[in-house]
Amino acid sequence: MPSRRTRADDRGSAELAIATPLLLLLVMLVVQTVLWAHAGHVAQTITHHTLAATRTVDATEADGRATAEQVADQLAGDLLTDVRVDVERTDITARVTVQAQVPSLLPGLTWPIRHQQEAPVERYVPATGGAP
Repeated sequence: MPSRRTRADDRGSAELAIATPLLLLLVMLVVQTVLWAHAGHVAQTITHHTLAATRTVDATEADGRATAEQVADQLAGDLLTDVRVDVERTDITARVTVQAQVPSLLPGLTWPIRHQQEAPVERYVPATGGAP
């Protein structure tokens, strides 16, 4: 039969058994959120560079896609998966949408990323007449 002193020494062990997994889950959630935020910045950078390449005077959608692949290869690494870049260019505007997934530390959760930017296309307008 255990003594009274042994029972008193076991106090708090049930709380610790519950608190430890919850604390680990909280830490993993914080780390996952930081990874998701960083991945968002990477996707935003890919979008920005792709839009800049797409909206120049003589650029095409293919030029934008090539830039997107190059920047994604340099920056994304293993941080972004299933990266999809949509490039649209008209005579007036250029639009780029980047969609990707962030690998999850917590099973069963998905962490999507989506960034879209639109800007006017650069165009050359010849000067008319003389200087003002």
